[in-house]
Amino acid sequence: MVRKIFNFFIYLILFIVALIYFTPKISTYYFLEHTIKPFGVIISQERVSDNGLELKIENASISVKGVDSAVIENIDIQIFGLYNSFDIQNIELSSVASSFVPLKIEDVNIKYSVINPLFITGASHGEFGEASLNINILERTLQLKLIPSKIMKQKYRSTLRNLKKNAEGEYIYEKNI
Repeated sequence: MVRKIFNFFIYLILFIVALIYFTPKISTYYFLEHTIKPFGVIISQERVSDNGLELKIENASISVKGVDSAVIENIDIQIFGLYNSFDIQNIELSSVASSFVPLKIEDVNIKYSVINPLFITGASHGEFGEASLNINILERTLQLKLIPSKIMKQKYRSTLRNLKKNAEGEYIYEKNI
C-alpha cells in the first residue's frame, strides 16, 4: 500500500516536471506580446530562448505608445504553477524619465505563489535605492515602498514629494488598480 502511494507521487512529480518542460513557452510569450500590443506596449529586438524549465529573454527594447521607454538586458521567467517568478536584470530607462528617477535599475524580482494566492510580491534595487512591491489581487491595490538612495534624495526631491513618508523613513506609493 505504501509502495503504491509512493509510486503515485513519483509519477505525479514526473508528470508535472514533464508538463512544465514541454510547455510551448516561446509561443505563449509571443501570444502575450501580441495581447499587450493594443495597449501601446511593444517589445522588440529581443532574443527568446526556452531553457527547459525557464524562459530567457535577452536584450528587449520596450516602447510605450511609440516612445522608447526601456532596454532590458535579461529576463528569466520561471512558471512552475505553484510558484512563479520573474527575474529582470539591468534595466536602462529612457532619457525621458531622467527628470523623475535615476535611469539604471539593477534588478527586479516578482513572485507569485499558490501558498499566498491573493498577493503578488516584488523587490527591486538600483540607483534609486531599494523598493518592495505588494499587489493585492482581491482588493485590487498596489503598494510600493521605497527606501531612497542618496542620489534619489539629492536630485529627485520633487518625485519624493509625491510619495508619503512613514516613520521608518520609507516612501510609500499606493494606488487602486
